[in-house]
Amino acid sequence: MRPRTASISHAIQRFHAALRGESRALLHLRGPLLIRSHTRKAAVLVALAGIGLAAGAPFVLNSHTAFAGLRHVSLYVFAALAVSAAISAMAKTGKLHLMQAALGFEVSFLRTFAITLATDFAFLASPLGAAGYGVNIGLLQRAGASWSLATTVVGADQALDLAFFATAVPVSLLFAFGPLTQLLPHASAPLVFAVLAGGGCLAGVFWLTRQRVAAALDATGRRVRWLNERRARLSRFCRSVGRQWRELIGGRKWRLAALLLLTTLQWLLRYGALWYILLELGYRLPLGFVLAVQAVALHAALWTGVPAGGGTGDIALAAAFASWVPRASIATALVLWRFATLYCPLMLGAAGFVALAMRGRSALPAAE
Repeated sequence: MRPRTASISHAIQRFHAALRGESRALLHLRGPLLIRSHTRKAAVLVALAGIGLAAGAPFVLNSHTAFAGLRHVSLYVFAALAVSAAISAMAKTGKLHLMQAALGFEVSFLRTFAITLATDFAFLASPLGAAGYGVNIGLLQRAGASWSLATTVVGADQALDLAFFATAVPVSLLFAFGPLTQLLPHASAPLVFAVLAGGGCLAGVFWLTRQRVAAALDATGRRVRWLNERRARLSRFCRSVGRQWRELIGGRKWRLAALLLLTTLQWLLRYGALWYILLELGYRLPLGFVLAVQAVALHAALWTGVPAGGGTGDIALAAAFASWVPRASIATALVLWRFATLYCPLMLGAAGFVALAMRGRSALPAAE
């Protein structure tokens, strides 16, 4: 009986060992999938938390007076803000449509509009707005664009936005110098100007040494085996992007003027909403001052990593305008401002995702 019992125990041990080996293999195969699933769930939770904080921050400031103030706001103000959000999105759509047409990528204006709305939703609902770039490139590829073309369009869009803010913010600061001096304590004004001057000097040094920096990065890339193996593919991609950039910049002058005009319209409607709201509530502040304060506060809030600023932008704006607008009125103003810059874009973005899902994948194959 002992040999038979020993053989049974050996068989049981081999069975358990096989089960352990199979479980390890399954864990090895399913591990990346589980990590992706947990990462996706965490990203969704962070997005919902950030949007919830951004949506509720104006009510936290003074919920009772915010609701009381909203009762006295005319419906045409809500309608005007909703229309301004839609026109701002259409201006961005026109900008993207012009760039796509210039690069030979033909897609309907309505589909570009849906892509724009979905992209804005992704920008608002992700930390640092990082998902917006990937969503924009992915949706353009689904529509038939190549990877390099989609990257060029998205990069050119960001370059136009940067050009607008690099021009509009300094001009706004010059025209709003008086109100801005009241925000800064006299002791800290020299420090602020010193920081700005230091930032300008660093930008100048980087521009003068750009060729040396590029050469150093190129040499580093040659030493990295993973990057060196993909060097040929990366070089083809960079050449393709560079050629498409030259086509955009060296194209017809009217197209460049139209792109700049549409970019200005897009952001003036977005950043002019708060100025219009304060004007409707009876507080006349300089447009340049309101634009400059928003640009600084919102970009600082974006770098907190919380989607849509997570309410930090609202608190910063409330503190910045405290000398001119009472707390009760600023709470109402921020609710209306979030309606124009958060609630409406999110609703439009959800509609854009639904429209793209109903349309389905384009029959056009993406180019190489």
